Amino acid sequence: MLGLVHERPVTDPEFEVATWLTGLRPGTLLDATRVEPVGLRTLVNPADAWRISYATSDRRSRILTATGVVLRSRTPWKGAGPRPTVAFAPSTQGVAPRCDPSYTCTVGVAVRSRPVDLIAAYEQPAINLLLASGANVVVSDHPRDPEGNVQMYCDHVSSARALADAVLAARELGIGTDNLGLWGFSQGGGAVGAWLEEPEYAPELQPLAAVVGAPPADLTAMLKHVYGALASVVILYAVAGMMAADSRIAAELAPHLSAKGVEAVLAEASMCAVGAVLHRPWASTSDWTTSGVPMAELLDDLPATSAYLDAATLGLRAPLRIPIRLWASKHDDLVPFSTVQDLARAWNVPLQARNFPRVLGRTGLSHFGPYFTHLAGDAKWLVRHLAG
Repeated sequence: MLGLVHERPVTDPEFEVATWLTGLRPGTLLDATRVEPVGLRTLVNPADAWRISYATSDRRSRILTATGVVLRSRTPWKGAGPRPTVAFAPSTQGVAPRCDPSYTCTVGVAVRSRPVDLIAAYEQPAINLLLASGANVVVSDHPRDPEGNVQMYCDHVSSARALADAVLAARELGIGTDNLGLWGFSQGGGAVGAWLEEPEYAPELQPLAAVVGAPPADLTAMLKHVYGALASVVILYAVAGMMAADSRIAAELAPHLSAKGVEAVLAEASMCAVGAVLHRPWASTSDWTTSGVPMAELLDDLPATSAYLDAATLGLRAPLRIPIRLWASKHDDLVPFSTVQDLARAWNVPLQARNFPRVLGRTGLSHFGPYFTHLAGDAKWLVRHLAG
């Protein structure tokens, strides 16, 4: 059933607080508002876009609201089959509502105050490249727990379901799903990986190919690996997400957080990724625990928290048997290369190992660099598999 559709374009959509739902099927469109993403107002790459609210299901099968953006390309499609749709799971952009891609796509790059923050829609070039090829794109925001409106960070399954349900909701806006591809990098790669391992969630959606880049297949290993890196603050996103997702984890973790740790968790939950890194570059996570041990070590030692992270491991189930372009950077300073190697073996798919140079300082360039340098090739590979 079609929800409300607002045709007047807006560039500053109101943020919605996630709520629990009853009596609605996941994939039901609740609301659609016209937006104008950056880079799509020219004759070179025209597209229509809507910010949507819809019903989805979390990993515990509870029904809640989620948001995303639907982009309908107006570039002529030259493939043999119907115009394809790419389900796009975003990488980490931050856990505050203003960091959601459905909003940042209308902003691009902007500075915000109270607190000082930097919004950066750094995956918009990938989205626009796919649109320019003639594909429609459906982008999901990572879902939020309604109890505190905190993003379900590190919850690959809930993010995968939100992505699938965004595609289902987009059908009400004329988006076809017969020719479907998947795209995800980093946190988004985790979501796409979880979709591939749980195809029974939305059996009416049959992806034909997937690009999965640098997925955090082993969250425990990733959180240990990121210690001492410029972007070590992402550990705080994981802590906030897990504490919001499970009251047992909150009760287990709370006594072990130092005053600095509590302050850091609360502060970073209100900031976007770039702003958080600028506020706490190369942060020492041992300052955030009462015992002085690194945060990742603490998370691994606590039983409920460790079990939660283990349950999110990719590679425990066979994926869909479709063409999968799984890639990783040998010198990745955020996601351990060895964990993606393990995933490739578990999935029995080839791994594209990218030899991006090791960048000193663990700045994250060895994580993001291979993504952007191979962007055009990855997009061409996916579109070629959807061209029929």
